[in-house]
Amino acid sequence: MKLSQLRYFMSICKYNNFTHASKELHISQPSLSNAIKELEDEFGVSLFYRLSKGVVLTEEGEYFYKETAKVLAQIDGLSSQMKALGKESHDVRLGVPPMSGALIFPHIFQAFYTSFPNCKLNVWENGTRTNKTMVLDGTLDAAIISSKSSAPEPSFDYCDLTTMDIFFYVSNQNPLANRPSISLSDLSNTPLALLADDSFLNNFLYQRYKELELSPNVIIKTNQLKTIQQIIENNTAATLLFENTLDTNKNITKLPVAGLPTIQIRLIWNKDKMISAGTQNLIRLIQAEFHSNS
Repeated sequence: MKLSQLRYFMSICKYNNFTHASKELHISQPSLSNAIKELEDEFGVSLFYRLSKGVVLTEEGEYFYKETAKVLAQIDGLSSQMKALGKESHDVRLGVPPMSGALIFPHIFQAFYTSFPNCKLNVWENGTRTNKTMVLDGTLDAAIISSKSSAPEPSFDYCDLTTMDIFFYVSNQNPLANRPSISLSDLSNTPLALLADDSFLNNFLYQRYKELELSPNVIIKTNQLKTIQQIIENNTAATLLFENTLDTNKNITKLPVAGLPTIQIRLIWNKDKMISAGTQNLIRLIQAEFHSNS
């Protein structure tokens, strides 16, 4: 019994006629007749009464019709599901942090779309902490994160993208703008606009302030970089962000920060979960683009 024979049988039942069925199936009537004859010979039953004006199902044919309808419905459903899975496997759910994502994601997206135009990147904008959690629970396939360590937690595989330094951004109207560099201890009273609590940089800076037995004077937390840019320009606050995060223009000065380490930016994925075809493509592309080893 072949799948093609089942579909031939159902088409004949649709019209109660071999001629009409052969036209729908685009095969010759003799070929259709032979296929049904082979099916009947295999089972040792007659499926149709052959009449002068068409065919009618026998009792065995009625039973075979009901069961065949169930089988073909299951096969068609399975086919649809597998095609959907195949499409999804080429899509990637990628977590991108607001700051480092803004600096490197456009390049990644352009390279990925150029290389894999039939794939889709579904981007989730979260801080590093949230991205890690979502990769572990399977909500995300991969994520870009920031890290001060040489390697991430044991639950992740990774490839390094680049490194970034933290800079102090301040309005040119602020006296601090005239300094060659700055330290966190110089900023204990300076109003700051920092990223949201789930960001790597926010948590990292709070930890460094705590080590210095200081408290940052944070007046706003937001992941909206455009908002932070405007707040710095009008001298309401200053900020600490990665290099090139904000536009330094005639209104903003960027200063290096003494005593802060260089931060590693990397792509991570769950080492204990199966990697989709799309995610594998993204990993290979990033490894090639950034000349990194996982």
